[in-house]
Amino acid sequence: CLAEMAAQNEFMTVQGRGDLSRWEHCGVCYQLFTGVLEVELCRRAWRHHRDAQETDVTRGALATAGNVLAHYDEGDAAARLCEEAKRGLAGDDPRVLEAEVARADAVRQTNPDAALEMLKRLRPRIARCEDAGTRMMFATSQALVLGFMDRYQEAAPFAAEAVEIETLCSGPEDARTLDKKKLRAVLLIESGRVDEGTAMLTQVFVTQTRVLGADHVDTQDTKMMLNEYAPGTA
Repeated sequence: CLAEMAAQNEFMTVQGRGDLSRWEHCGVCYQLFTGVLEVELCRRAWRHHRDAQETDVTRGALATAGNVLAHYDEGDAAARLCEEAKRGLAGDDPRVLEAEVARADAVRQTNPDAALEMLKRLRPRIARCEDAGTRMMFATSQALVLGFMDRYQEAAPFAAEAVEIETLCSGPEDARTLDKKKLRAVLLIESGRVDEGTAMLTQVFVTQTRVLGADHVDTQDTKMMLNEYAPGTA
């Protein structure tokens, strides 16, 4: 698959489109990259979009890279990546705040209490930040860590805030907005608001199918969730 993608120059033509999923799964067979390849591609995705000064994509790429490194027990590497992201920047620069949010994300699965404490300490600085994307990243991280701790009712408002900001920044049908809506829908379902959450998840699936295509990895992931929460819906 990699040879075929290289022959078609596929990897180079999709990198600037702002779709991080292209770094996460094979463009030929749609299987997710795993292991060493996944780790290295996540690193390169962040550096590529950072160097291209694509701020909104860089934000997501940094969070993804931190999470992937943490998943493979590369916590020290995740910390180094976040420190690299802060290098040469002032303390309240939005990119510094985003790197610190990414650092909290990286420890979410191994130490959610520590991640939540890191985010708590960041909250006053985030409140002073005027960058909408940074506030969106923070709200998403809060929703994820609280959800991971099964504190779904507390998590849902943060997910709603992330959806609102992403919708304003990227539009209601952008892949990133749909991803935030999917997170909110799952949190609603898990908090007991099943009908509301299922309706939202169904709407996300219908929109993804129309905008991204039925075979897109995001659409397939939402379909799998729907079949889990509401069998026969998708």
